[in-house]
Amino acid sequence: MLYLLYYFSYYMIDLILVLAVIVLFIKTSGLGRRANKLQNELISLKAQGLQQAVPVPSVVQPAAPVMYGDRLQPTAPILVQNIVTPVSAPAQESEFMMWLKENPLLKVGILMILVGFGWFVNYAFSHNWIGPVGRITLGVFAGTVVTLVGTTRLGKNETQGNALTILGTALVIITILAGQYFFDFFSSYMVLGITFMVSLYTSLTSVAYSSKRLAVYGMLMALLAPVLAGTVDIEPIALYAYLLVVSIAGIWMSIVRNWREVGSLGITGVFLYSLAVVFDGGPLQGDYAVLFMVYIISILYLVIGVFSLIQNKVKAEAGDAYLTIVNTLVILGFTLNVVPDVYQSLVVALWMLVYAFSGFLVFIKTKKEQLFYVHALVSVLLLAIATSLELKGQTLVIAFAIESALIAMAAYVVTGKIAIARSFAILTAVPVLMTLPSFSSNSWNNSIIFHSDFAVLVIVGAVLGVLGLFYKLNRTGQAGDPSNVHQIMLVGSSIYVYALIWLCSHSIIGFNDTAVFVSLFIYTIVGLSTHFYGLFNQHDALKKYGMVILILVVARLVLVDVWNMDLVLRVVTFIVLGVMFMSSAFISKNQKANVIQN
Repeated sequence: MLYLLYYFSYYMIDLILVLAVIVLFIKTSGLGRRANKLQNELISLKAQGLQQAVPVPSVVQPAAPVMYGDRLQPTAPILVQNIVTPVSAPAQESEFMMWLKENPLLKVGILMILVGFGWFVNYAFSHNWIGPVGRITLGVFAGTVVTLVGTTRLGKNETQGNALTILGTALVIITILAGQYFFDFFSSYMVLGITFMVSLYTSLTSVAYSSKRLAVYGMLMALLAPVLAGTVDIEPIALYAYLLVVSIAGIWMSIVRNWREVGSLGITGVFLYSLAVVFDGGPLQGDYAVLFMVYIISILYLVIGVFSLIQNKVKAEAGDAYLTIVNTLVILGFTLNVVPDVYQSLVVALWMLVYAFSGFLVFIKTKKEQLFYVHALVSVLLLAIATSLELKGQTLVIAFAIESALIAMAAYVVTGKIAIARSFAILTAVPVLMTLPSFSSNSWNNSIIFHSDFAVLVIVGAVLGVLGLFYKLNRTGQAGDPSNVHQIMLVGSSIYVYALIWLCSHSIIGFNDTAVFVSLFIYTIVGLSTHFYGLFNQHDALKKYGMVILILVVARLVLVDVWNMDLVLRVVTFIVLGVMFMSSAFISKNQKANVIQN
């Protein structure tokens, strides 16, 4: 990299020569281009005149008479209109070819003069006729001229303006870097300041001329400035103060022109500079000044995320999710590695409230439930992290279960839409999965049933049941409404009840056939009761649910218990359950008879 900069600074005149040719060509072609513009307008007007159909008077032609019986019957005259075929306009030449044909001798003469002058200056550089100061001055001057020309061209030709502005500013930055690395003309802070001023000029120009590409380039240069200037290892407070200034400039551009890319690029730069802190803690542990500055940057980018979602009400793009995710990673990285352990859960909880409020604000302003999820899900994640920092083991499982139900209910209270509340039912999958070890815990081997695993299963099952009833009571009942969510939650709750019956009976009675008989007997009563309740009240879901329980009981008996039970208990079990199934058949028959009579 250093050798490239050296050769660039040493032979810069070759590049300056080309740039000068471009600049002079643009300047000398101004009058010709205006003439060409007038010529193009004249050709366009002629083409429009030729393409318009000229109305031609219709010609009346008499129609031939028609025989009607033994007489000639005259017919109405026929109107014949002449059709004019439009003549297509001649194909226009490209602007470059028209510019090239205009006064070519002048352009060739200018080019020859510039080439000769370039060779002269190159020779002067080779023989040290122009010293380092002259080289740096010439490079900065050439870059400044090209930048100004590019700025003036932005209002007329955006492509040319962008190219020249980017090229000119790059010349200035590379020249300054060459002066730092090879001639020690500039300190690292001077290079950082000059690079930032160049990027600031580029950013202001991009906003003035609505050039997004120029804005992205300016933000990229500003973020790379500490690396190019060699100031990455400066005091962290100085580095993040610089990133704060750059972030403010980028956020201002994002708000004024609604450029999401600028905000995404800015938070990416902050994240990359913070990798050591996010994943390791780095040297910033306990540095509250830097922490405070990073929190300010995160709040600013959070504001940008909210503004973007409100401004673009149709949908949330990938850039919005990316900005939110990266900003959250920065917040969590600094909180978990810089904030003392005793305050981490409190700080994470505060950020959870901030994201919850931002999600609520987006929904209030847009009334779009899809946009509500962008920040609401981050709020849920932060709540889970804050809870896990404070609680462990079964207590954490219980807390997650209660929080998942409260989040779903709060979503309905805030938005007034049960569909949003139902979408948060997926959060209950986390505590449900965490309860799996409680089903096979060694705590059930004792005769005592009231222990932590019992409490976990009871509370998680109760949460699922309450949430299922909440969804059932608040469902809309409209066509296409996915109201089966409440049924899934209620079935899940009943599974926990059946598991508790099985585990408690085996824990009290012992792991023997009697406990199996008691459990299956209770399951049979529940299945029959549910089946007949659904049958009597024309509730197909309950009727099928009861039948599924009975089928599972029979399957358990036939496939497992018939081979393990003692003969006496096997006889008792099959006779008792058989009588119950037979009685249900008579009840079902009487019910059908009553329905037919009615």
